[in-house]
Amino acid sequence: SALPRVYVPNTESDTVTVIDPADYHIIETINVGRQPQHVVPSWDLKTLWVNDDLGNTLTPIDPFTGKAGTPVGVHDPYNLYFTPDGASAVVMASKDMQLVFRDPHTMAVQKTLPVPCSGVNHADFAPDGSYFIVSCEFSGQLLKIDTRNRSLLGVVGLPQRNAMPQDVKISPDGKV
Repeated sequence: SALPRVYVPNTESDTVTVIDPADYHIIETINVGRQPQHVVPSWDLKTLWVNDDLGNTLTPIDPFTGKAGTPVGVHDPYNLYFTPDGASAVVMASKDMQLVFRDPHTMAVQKTLPVPCSGVNHADFAPDGSYFIVSCEFSGQLLKIDTRNRSLLGVVGLPQRNAMPQDVKISPDGKV
């Protein structure tokens, strides 16, 4: 029953453009925190979170009304994921070189995991949810993270010179 909308973060203007996908017209532009990077649905699909990277906030949008709520203070929220069981939100704190596990509703910190790479960026979970892979854009590495224990399992350097992995996807069978 959520409104059929497309939410586009505008990094340069600190806004999110709301588009009606039926006719592609702009419904409205919402002011958010500084340098929004992504709009991420919560695990329970009841909230859309705008990652205001330089604003150090997550701005909630109600997908049923399209209205923005009060921003929540979260340091360095470049990107945001939710564990498959819904127990944690995972903030990709790129500049802080951390993964910050948070309560998925209040965003209170559950655990901070320092990472040995630069530019933690995107992630994907194994089919069984036991681990996830994280890209490190500026150091050309991938991390393997234990989901339940919230610990680093391994680091892989990409062989390409000047590799800058931005996104990562695990195959549906988990083998690639």
